[in-house]
Amino acid sequence: MRTTLKTEIKLATSISARLIYYAKLSKPRIIWLLDLAALSGAFLSGKLMPLNIIAVLIGGTLASAGSMIINEGIEIDKDKVMKRTSKRPTVMGYVSQKEAIYVGVALLTLGTLAGLLDNLLTSFFILLGGLVYVLIYTVWLKPRSPLNIVIGGLAGSAAAWAGFASTTSSFTISSLLLGLLIFMWTPGHFWALALKFKEDYSRAGIPMLPVIMSETFSAKMIAVSNALMIPFALALSIYSGIVYGIVAAVLSAIQMYFSIRLMKNPTGEEAWRSFKFSSPYLAILLILIIITRLI
Repeated sequence: MRTTLKTEIKLATSISARLIYYAKLSKPRIIWLLDLAALSGAFLSGKLMPLNIIAVLIGGTLASAGSMIINEGIEIDKDKVMKRTSKRPTVMGYVSQKEAIYVGVALLTLGTLAGLLDNLLTSFFILLGGLVYVLIYTVWLKPRSPLNIVIGGLAGSAAAWAGFASTTSSFTISSLLLGLLIFMWTPGHFWALALKFKEDYSRAGIPMLPVIMSETFSAKMIAVSNALMIPFALALSIYSGIVYGIVAAVLSAIQMYFSIRLMKNPTGEEAWRSFKFSSPYLAILLILIIITRLI
């Protein structure tokens, strides 16, 4: 009896621990923003379809989590030498490379199938986001080219397109603009992070822009990326109204303020300030789209 009880407790603890490991590997701080992108896409259509929205959120969450887990399974050796990632469960040996990849593929597959509960186009965009992140970004571009995060930004765009498709079964100019906003937001956001952790990426041999170019040039490219993002942010006011437009203009001005500060003083500390503002910037715009379409 005691042996059985101890075995059951050990098994329960093991399952609980593994769930925690996979939750950490799934990068929930990124997933919530991807889900918000999908939600804003769904509401941008102007059609309130709760069951469709729930389906795309479940599918998107599963697929995003799977893609992140595959990424960390593939990149164990790189994560080991980066201070920022050296405590991940894959690096610590709690989750093996093979297990991470198998579980990640299973979750990506389940997420894609969940998208079919809405329609084929939703499922396609969910799968597209996962394949872009895993194959194009992680496997192909990240170890080879500073353009890695530029093309990789399509994974975030696909989340918004999946959300829009979930309630419309279509792809339109409005959904394209939302996807392009996220696409143009991505380089400035992650180049700022890479500038802050330049030594980490250098040790891992990852050719992020700030690793292979000077801090001054990298700061200019961050500013250019952010500047190119603003027209798409403002263009969405056509569909989301004047209040959205005013807020987008104010937030964009603040984002450019941080970009100008970074160009004048291209340090890790200034890059971190720009990075920390960019997530709320995008999140607020996405939430505003949802609110204005509800109203």
